[in-house]
Amino acid sequence: MVLLGVMLVHGSDGAPLSTNDIAATVKDADAHVARMQAVRDEAAKLEDAAPTNQIELVDCIRSRVLKIEGLLDLTRGAQKDLHLAVKSGNTGALDGYASSVALCWTRAEKLLAEAQDCATSVALQAAPTNEAPTGVTNTAGAEIKITPRPAGLPPLHRSVARTAETCLHHEEFAAMLGKAMDLKMTDKNSPEDYVKALTRLAIEPLHGWQIGKCVTVDDVYVACARAMNLKVKDPKDPLSYGEALRQEGLGVDTLLPVRDPQLDPPYVLDSEVRALLTTGYAAPLPSAKRVDPD
Repeated sequence: MVLLGVMLVHGSDGAPLSTNDIAATVKDADAHVARMQAVRDEAAKLEDAAPTNQIELVDCIRSRVLKIEGLLDLTRGAQKDLHLAVKSGNTGALDGYASSVALCWTRAEKLLAEAQDCATSVALQAAPTNEAPTGVTNTAGAEIKITPRPAGLPPLHRSVARTAETCLHHEEFAAMLGKAMDLKMTDKNSPEDYVKALTRLAIEPLHGWQIGKCVTVDDVYVACARAMNLKVKDPKDPLSYGEALRQEGLGVDTLLPVRDPQLDPPYVLDSEVRALLTTGYAAPLPSAKRVDPD
């Protein structure tokens, strides 16, 4: 039990926090940790219930369980630090620890939803069909709607060279996204530090962060949708993440290169992703402020 004492501290806005404010912060954090444990237990039950002969389904659920367990470890660490901060009187750090707990819990809930969707997505991909593909060819019936460009209008994207020399690299994208999310890191942190921080939060492209590799449109779709905690129809299809961003109102069709579902995803440039982030939203943050990668 944390002894709060009878002290006043100042919050991030400069206003003093009462003992009741501190107690409420601690109570909320403890509740989030308890919910995180429940989320992990529910995800583990899904894994146990999955038929062992359905390897793809087991792997799909297992990957989410492992990420939830990692988030739970992070949450417990932040909870411990929060309690220690109260005991030592370092109450100025409470907001940071509480925000970390809340963010991990929110992300864990999304991962649980993805685990629950695994069975659906695997069944959809396994279902045979004799119909000719229309529009999206790699979702196997997931009914992902790709909004077409108006007929007769010229492309909004200028022709640029998209090569290994001109593309945005994974670690650079991670740093931009991490700064946009206000991860409380400093100028001393390297892009690789942002990669590690986002990975711990399970915010990453479908195949993880690959330092030195070019970022594709699909990578941007997935990482940004996960950062914003958006629900997607098919957690294994990057186009589903793109549609979730589109439905949220982000200009993925005007700011990023065209994504033809019948072709490999194109590389993206620094300027394109920067434009998307500066006009997007930092949904996982307590506020709904627009993000700024700088």
